[in-house]
Amino acid sequence: MTKAIVIAGSDTPCLTLHDGRVVEVRPLEPRDRAGVAAAVSRLSDETRYLRFATPKRELTERELDFLLDVDHHSREAILAVDPSTGYGVAVVRYVEVSGEPRAVEIAATVADDWQGRGLGRALLEQLTSRAREERYSTLRASVLATNRRSINMLRRAGFAPHGGSGILREYELALG
Repeated sequence: MTKAIVIAGSDTPCLTLHDGRVVEVRPLEPRDRAGVAAAVSRLSDETRYLRFATPKRELTERELDFLLDVDHHSREAILAVDPSTGYGVAVVRYVEVSGEPRAVEIAATVADDWQGRGLGRALLEQLTSRAREERYSTLRASVLATNRRSINMLRRAGFAPHGGSGILREYELALG
């Protein structure tokens, strides 16, 4: 279980994870460009593959442009930062589905040493709240069929299978 707290003397909301670790949580901003690039390069090869569905050592400038193109309405991203290092350790995001103005596609990435601590789920809850505030009715996720951790996180959050074949599986959550 996670708890939201605010640390005295800080305006940045924090989450305390079930193991006692604390992360600062805030919207992703253009100033995070170098940190996002560095965070992706620190991921294991397996984690990068599971997130991007292709072998990838680093993000291209175009990919960084896309990831940092947030307006906090139709394109939202939430960043978790380890306050002891200043490193970004997780990000969740949504992007409005083209042609479906009430649906968003979500994605999540959690640093290897922060996985399995409830951080992805806690950030997904915050992202879901943001989508509700923006009046979206549906969240969708495409996940590699081999990505058991992400699939389990989505299922625990109420997402249901919604098609997909081959190496990708689709999941959907109706917001009520």
